[in-house]
Amino acid sequence: MKIYADVLILENSIVNFFLLTLTMKMIKHKCKIGALICSSIIGGIYTIVLIIPQLTVMTNLPCKLAVAYIMVRIAYGRNNIINNMKVLFVFLLVTFTLSGLCFLLSLQQNIYILGNSFRIEKYSIKYIMLGIMIVYVIYGRLIEYIRNKLFVNNYIFQLEFEIQDKKYNFKSFLDTGNELREPITNLPCILIEKNLIEDIKFDCNNTYRILYDSIGDGGELKGVRINNVKLNSNRFLDKKIDAIICPCTEKLSKENEFNALLSRGVV
Repeated sequence: MKIYADVLILENSIVNFFLLTLTMKMIKHKCKIGALICSSIIGGIYTIVLIIPQLTVMTNLPCKLAVAYIMVRIAYGRNNIINNMKVLFVFLLVTFTLSGLCFLLSLQQNIYILGNSFRIEKYSIKYIMLGIMIVYVIYGRLIEYIRNKLFVNNYIFQLEFEIQDKKYNFKSFLDTGNELREPITNLPCILIEKNLIEDIKFDCNNTYRILYDSIGDGGELKGVRINNVKLNSNRFLDKKIDAIICPCTEKLSKENEFNALLSRGVV
């Protein structure tokens, strides 16, 4: 019987990815796909010990549990050993359930006589199960991506204003937890990535100083007042407001979905 190591690692990595995905869904933990892939590959590589005689010592129960713990630790990404042990228990529970299902299906294609050893010679349904696992993982990731996109799009506004004889147009995101206002005028503040409004001149005559305070951080922002700022979205058409425009040094969206952040006061 020929066993291809690369195929063995690939198949087991797919199964591990599926099991880890189910585990994280059961504990309602959102983890990075990179951590899942890394953890799955480690589990896939470990299966090599089953076909190398010199490594059979690593097939004992403590080694299996140690590898499973490492996989869970990488995927879960937290240092609390008690929580990691709980996640490991859930992972093992899901694994045993899938193993029992696979054994049940193998009985349909292989003869088992009570008292004799059981040998799996035919298991064509394996590829169907791998296909189902792949489809489930891709479908779950796709649905999650679409939901996130729809959520973001519901709070995206087209932002337009004119200052110093120049027009600006940005995509902005409404941060419902942001209540930043300029205290004297009580106008809402709009944060815009600094590199996009570097040509706006801030001088002592038109600049406002806004103190802000957030969890673990605080400081002062400078801003300039803009009248008749236009906001457009599916729910608001050509809404005009007065606001304070503040430059922001941080990148507001890693995927460049928006370049400005609106406070709740704009709507």
